[in-house]
Amino acid sequence: MAHRVNLDAMIVREDFGIQDDQEFDLDLFTNFPISNLSLDSPILKLLRKPDFQRETHQWTPVQIATFIASFLDNEVIPSLILWNSPSFIFVIDGGHRLSALRAWMEDDYGDGQISNAFYERHISDNQKQIAGKTRKIIEKQIGRFSTLKGLVDSKGATAQERRAKRLFTRGLQVQWVQGTASVAESSFYKINSQGTPLDEIEELLIRNRKKPIAIGARAILRSGTGNKYWSEFDDSHQMKIKELSRTLYELLFEPEMDIPVKTLELPFGGIVSPLDALSVLVELLTITSAQYKTENGKTKSKNISDYDDDDSGKDTIDVLNRCINVLNRVTGNYAGSLGLHPAVYFYNERGKHSRIMFLAIVTLVTNKLKNNDDLFFRKFSTARKKLEEFLIVHKSLISTSLQNMSNGQRVQNMINLFEFLIMKFSSEQNVTIEEAMSSMGLQGRILDLASDSKPVKFSDDVKSMAFIEEALVKTLTCAVCGGILDPKKSSLTITKFVLEKEEPAQKKTYN
Repeated sequence: MAHRVNLDAMIVREDFGIQDDQEFDLDLFTNFPISNLSLDSPILKLLRKPDFQRETHQWTPVQIATFIASFLDNEVIPSLILWNSPSFIFVIDGGHRLSALRAWMEDDYGDGQISNAFYERHISDNQKQIAGKTRKIIEKQIGRFSTLKGLVDSKGATAQERRAKRLFTRGLQVQWVQGTASVAESSFYKINSQGTPLDEIEELLIRNRKKPIAIGARAILRSGTGNKYWSEFDDSHQMKIKELSRTLYELLFEPEMDIPVKTLELPFGGIVSPLDALSVLVELLTITSAQYKTENGKTKSKNISDYDDDDSGKDTIDVLNRCINVLNRVTGNYAGSLGLHPAVYFYNERGKHSRIMFLAIVTLVTNKLKNNDDLFFRKFSTARKKLEEFLIVHKSLISTSLQNMSNGQRVQNMINLFEFLIMKFSSEQNVTIEEAMSSMGLQGRILDLASDSKPVKFSDDVKSMAFIEEALVKTLTCAVCGGILDPKKSSLTITKFVLEKEEPAQKKTYN
């Protein structure tokens, strides 16, 4: 997975819909010098990204260094496309280019003073590492902005001195969108259908940016920091969204994950990679919200676009609360929590987060809670030890089987497998791998070739696999149900919950 540099703090976002009565008369300049990005520049104070524009985290460290070098070497760079609103100058196209230049000027590649203020000092270790890598590459290939600025009055004999001469003499060409806000937004979509097109999840969030699931997913991703897509709500709702988002971030993405895996303290939601994490979060919130609509006499779950725009923040708060209620039954020390160990249920044999297994468990638990199916949780407690042993032994085969199914089948087939295994093991029946695969719609003789193959290189995947295999053997287990425990995020709460339900006269307390 390529490392992407987070430059989202470099240019402020603004809602197209927020317009004041101020008349904004500005000559439509055709050249944009780098001095427009300096801290005291009036143009920088007017510069905005549209609220619907993707986060500025698409470029790798090498791409940023290459662009800055192209700027200094007077190479051809595509024009910026701007729109002059009554209040601000909006960047319709060119946000990454301007952000890269400002990041260089401020020595802030996602870990500096501007970014720390933007994210309220909540910056992941991964983001800091990528920023550090970017800084090293740029300093080696180009030099610091302050260094070149100090060479502006030099004779220009060296390559670096010649670059310094161009620092304040060249600018980026500018084109202007003429028309209303709707014209500018339409231009954005047309531009981004070419070049580097919008990712499917980016476009989904942009087109549904006022919906509660979109607001909630973006809030969770940044733990309630960064650009506040909920800033139009009243203060109490803003604070509640921030609080709930922080709680969900901790449940899903802490502690941060290292590669190769060196600990079983793994995040339930995987790595906080913006696009991957946003995709999981949208699906997660859609599942846990569990709201339905009727079409032609049939009831189906609401998608993100089926919700009304959230004008107050109440719907977003409701979506976040529903998600917390479900996750509290999956992980944590909540009285009815299953306390599932992520290495067993949400990661494959090579230490990669399995979005399918994660969403299958979430869907299964959501449905059982919605139907008040307490019997399922008692059966799960009875089946847990054998269920987990089966998952660990056959994880490679399960992962391979999922890869060979269509996207639309994977989550439901994984749910079918979980329910089948829980039913069998709670009844003290044995299960063959062929029977298990049959519950997922697969027939025939099953051979797990992947687990028998001997790796010839110690890649990160192989190192992770070796560590997980050894560590799971040594981890703590529940003395009552035999389930594998994650000491930091679980206790024997499900066993306690079951005993209280079935045998109130024999309640026990587990620490």
